[in-house]
Amino acid sequence: LPFAPLTVEGMAADLVPSATALPKGGAWLFVETGGESPGEARARAEAIVRAADVIDALVVTDPAGQRALWRIREDASGTATRMPDGSEAWPGWEDCAVPPARLGAYLRDFRALMAAHGLRGTPYGHFGDGCIHVRIDFDLLTEAGVARFRRFSEELAELVVAHGGSLSGEHGDGQARAELLPRMYGEEMVGLFERVKGVWDPDDLLNPGMLVRPAPLDAGLRFSVLPREPVDVSFGYPSDRGDFSAAVRRCVGVAKCRTASVSGSSVMCPSFRATGEEEHSTRGRARLLHEMLAGEVVTDGWRSTEVRDALDLCLSCKGCRSDCPVEVDMATYKAEFLHHHYAGRRRPAAHYTMGWLPVWLRVVSRTRTAPLVNALARFRPFAWTAKRLGGIAPERDIPRVASRTFSRWWDQRQDKAERGDLVVLWPDTFTEHLSPSVGQAAVRVLEAAGLR
Repeated sequence: LPFAPLTVEGMAADLVPSATALPKGGAWLFVETGGESPGEARARAEAIVRAADVIDALVVTDPAGQRALWRIREDASGTATRMPDGSEAWPGWEDCAVPPARLGAYLRDFRALMAAHGLRGTPYGHFGDGCIHVRIDFDLLTEAGVARFRRFSEELAELVVAHGGSLSGEHGDGQARAELLPRMYGEEMVGLFERVKGVWDPDDLLNPGMLVRPAPLDAGLRFSVLPREPVDVSFGYPSDRGDFSAAVRRCVGVAKCRTASVSGSSVMCPSFRATGEEEHSTRGRARLLHEMLAGEVVTDGWRSTEVRDALDLCLSCKGCRSDCPVEVDMATYKAEFLHHHYAGRRRPAAHYTMGWLPVWLRVVSRTRTAPLVNALARFRPFAWTAKRLGGIAPERDIPRVASRTFSRWWDQRQDKAERGDLVVLWPDTFTEHLSPSVGQAAVRVLEAAGLR
C-alpha cells in the first residue's frame, strides 16, 4: 500500500483454472499500477515486486494477458459458489472488512473458525481495502445445517469486531447481518437507530427488518421452500448429482447475463440484449424456475405459462453455459421444462415444423427437390403459410435450400488435404442444408492452417 497501487485484489488457488499462467503459489495478489506512461507504470510494478515478501511474482504488461487475469477475478463471485468437488457454497459473509494491517491475522483466524465448524470457503476480494468476499459450503437445506450456519455467523461477527472490522464493508447489512449489528455498535447505539427510524418511518414501511427490529438471520432462507427430494427429470445433470433443484440453484445473481456490451468472446444473453427485460435474462429465467419449484408464487409447476413465456425467447445457444461463471445451462433447463410442459398434449405447430427441420431438409436433399421448394418459398400464399406454421416473423424471408449439401460437396472433393493433424468438422442443420458455403469456408481455413 505505501506504493499507492491502483488496485490490490486477492485470489486463492481454488478459484483459478489450473491452466492459467501465474507465479508459483497457493494464493495471489493482483496488484495494478499506473503512471503517466507505460514505462512509469511498469517501474512502479517492479518496485513492488522487489519490496514484496513473496514466493514468486510476475509483471504482466500484455493487455490480453491482463484481461484474462481480470476475468478470473470478475468471475470469482460465480466460480466461488462451487467447491472443487462440485458441492455448493453460499454467500452470507460476503464482505466483512478489517483494517488492511489486520488482514493477515484476520484471515488466519477466519480459516481456523471455518475449520472448527467443519466448513470450507475460498476468500477473495478487495484485499487492499481489507474487504473479503467468500462463499462458504453451508448446508442451508437441513435443520442441523442451518443451526450450524447461525452458530458460525455469531462467532464470526465477534471475530470481525475483535479485529476492529465491519460486518459489511461494501454492500450493506440486509437481512443477513442486521441481527448481529448490536455486537458491532452496541445495544445502546442500535436502540438509537431504532428511535430515529421510529421518528421518520413510524409505520415501518421503508425496508422493514433491515436495520432495526430485524428478522432472525436464519429465517426466510431462500432454499427453505424448495422440495427436499430430487425432482423427477429426464436429463442427467451430472455436475449437480442429478438434482434439478441444485442445477437451478447454480444462479446466484452475478448478472453477467445482463451485459449489453459485446467484449471478447462473450455472447450471453442474446434475448436480454434484444429486450432489456429481466425475465428474458438467464438470471431471470433461473429465478422463475426457482419459483416454479418452490410453488408459492408460480403455482402451476411444469404447466406454468409464466416460465414458458420467459423461456420462449431463449435461443438455446448455450452462451450461458460458457460465459456464466457458474455455468448455468439454460438450454438444458429449457428442454427439460418443455418436455414436461407439453407431456401428454399437443405442442405448438412451430415445434413440429422447426423442431423437425432436419427431417424435412433431409427429405428435400434426398429427393433433390430444392429448386421446387425455393420456388414455392417465393410464392406468397405458400410462404405466408410456411412462416405461420414455422413461427417465423412475416418480415423475414424463408432461407433458400442449397442445391448441394455440405456433405455432398465434401464427398465430391478431389483435393482433400492428406497431411496434418486431424480435425473433425461437424456441420449442423443450417450449414448442411442452408449455408454450405460457411462449412466450405471453414474447410479452406483449416486446410490453409496445415490441418486435415
